[in-house]
This record gives sequence, structure tokens and C-alpha cells, in this order.
Amino acid sequence: MKRLIIGKNCIREVLKAAPERIESLLLAKDDPEFSKAGIPVKILRKDQLSDLAGTESHQGVGAYVKDRSRPDLKSFLKKERDASLVLMLDSIFDPQNFGAILRAAECFGADAVVWSKNRGVDITPVVTKASVGASELIDLIKVSNLAEAVKQFQKHGYGAVTAEIGDEAENLFEFVFPPLTLLIMGSEGKGVQPLISKRADHKVYIPMAGQIDSLNVSQATSVFLSHWKS
Repeated sequence: MKRLIIGKNCIREVLKAAPERIESLLLAKDDPEFSKAGIPVKILRKDQLSDLAGTESHQGVGAYVKDRSRPDLKSFLKKERDASLVLMLDSIFDPQNFGAILRAAECFGADAVVWSKNRGVDITPVVTKASVGASELIDLIKVSNLAEAVKQFQKHGYGAVTAEIGDEAENLFEFVFPPLTLLIMGSEGKGVQPLISKRADHKVYIPMAGQIDSLNVSQATSVFLSHWKS
């Protein structure tokens, strides 16, 4: 099965990490950086590439890639780890946010990103571009039921940490992450769904000092991951 990815930086990362996955390059005009990569090239009009990608933000470059093997939840949890962070996304429907979150997860060394088949955007060309190639590098685990997935992680020793405010929530700047952490980020509007919130081992919030009292979900995820990494 093949799928379309877009954006110069995204395709550069795949060329660097796994060029064998690229079946063909789609260019809106000849570009020596890509046309001399030894991969079949097709020149398209810009509007044709836009139609294929579903967006005009492709920067004139697309590629059909062979879909890589992805672990399912069961196989991922079989591997024993002394330290690990897995990011779970609940109801992230904006492709720009999803891509930015994948980028942050890869940059800070998360082991995998988990999201729902029904409660979030899928890996679209826009997501691949916004992720700057992270969608092709980090392990992605798509599940049918997030609450059940949380239970499975907890059975394997992961502490479920939700990003939310409330009386029970702990200050991120004072919080010590469990060695095995499942970090759960919810949508900006509704946050983490109540069923998952009830299962959380820890609830953590980011203290704010400015007049604007919130970050968007991709910014908040980066803050959480940076504190986990430190």
C-alpha cells in the first residue's frame, strides 16, 4: 500500500532515513535536489499536485511512499522497557496540530504516539508536511478504543498522566514523571474525555503567568515533553 506525503522538509527526512520507501516523486517543476535522487520523477502542474494532496501547501513537492510496518498495541507492549514515554492523543482533529505534535514527539524521543481510529484525524498529506517527516519516523499506533488502550498500558506498568486542570491536578514544574509514562493530551475544546480522566494515575497542569491562560494542544504537548525529557 502506498500513500502520499508532501513538503520539502518532510521528503528530505524520508530520503535521509529510508529512501527505499519512496516509490516516486511528484514535482510541480524540475528541482535538482529531488530529481537527482535516483527515484522516478513525474512532473505535474501545481493544481494537479494540489488536487492529489488536498491542499496547496505542498511546496511543489510530493512523494508516494510505501507504507511502513507499524506495531500494534499488543506487540508494542510485549517489549520490556525500563524507561519510556508514549503519547496518547484524544480527539485531535486539526491536521496542523496533529503534525506539530508528531514533530515534538519525535524531537523529544517519545517511543510512540497512540490515537483513535474514530476520535482524531488520520495521517494525511497535510499531517506529514506539518510533522516535517516525523510521521514517517516515529512509531504510530492506531487503536479502536482509547480507554481500553489506557488499561492495557497500565497493566504493563505505565502510569497514565493526563494534561488537565482541576483540584487534583499537579504542577508540571514540580511533577516527577513515572519511569513508564503514558502522557494523554486532549482536545483544546473538551480536553481529555471523562472516561479516560477517571482512569488517570496523575493529572498535571502547566502554570500560566501571562494574560492568555492557555496554549494550543501542540504547544502544550511540547512543554510537557520538554519537562519529561529534562
